[in-house]
Amino acid sequence: MIKKVTLNDDFSIYTKLLNDSFLTVATEFDLTKENSPTNNAFITEEQLRFQLTEKERQFFYFEENNTIIGFIAIEKSSRNGQLFYIEKVAVHPEFRKKGIGKQLMDFATHKITDLGGEEISIGLIDSNTKLKNWYKEQGFMEVEVKSYEHLPFRVCMMNKYLE
Repeated sequence: MIKKVTLNDDFSIYTKLLNDSFLTVATEFDLTKENSPTNNAFITEEQLRFQLTEKERQFFYFEENNTIIGFIAIEKSSRNGQLFYIEKVAVHPEFRKKGIGKQLMDFATHKITDLGGEEISIGLIDSNTKLKNWYKEQGFMEVEVKSYEHLPFRVCMMNKYLE
């Protein structure tokens, strides 16, 4: 079941889930707190809580048998009311390959449609071809590759246009 995160929730649970889930990618691509401090493998409770309040963001979690095993965030663009971003797509490593990520993505897509969204954008490590292909299966297409001075990798932006 997918539920909305509130500021009254225990953020330590979400933080641990994000840290554990993103650590697999951080390890694979040699990311550290020093070379990629904004990666969710290293996010703190305080940072996560602040992120929920700083922009038009909503966080959701996937719960199964009273255990939180998935997470996703959506954010409305401040420049374009029909553009939304999907962030923090996470499934705990022990529960991957069971369709939970797809359920989270479908949920977020429907939520964005309900909010009047016409386009969804997501950013990921450009060399993460496995994840890039997974997003393509979800209907996303590559639109741009960017380099950022503060990141040790190139970022692939992928978009999905909604009907």
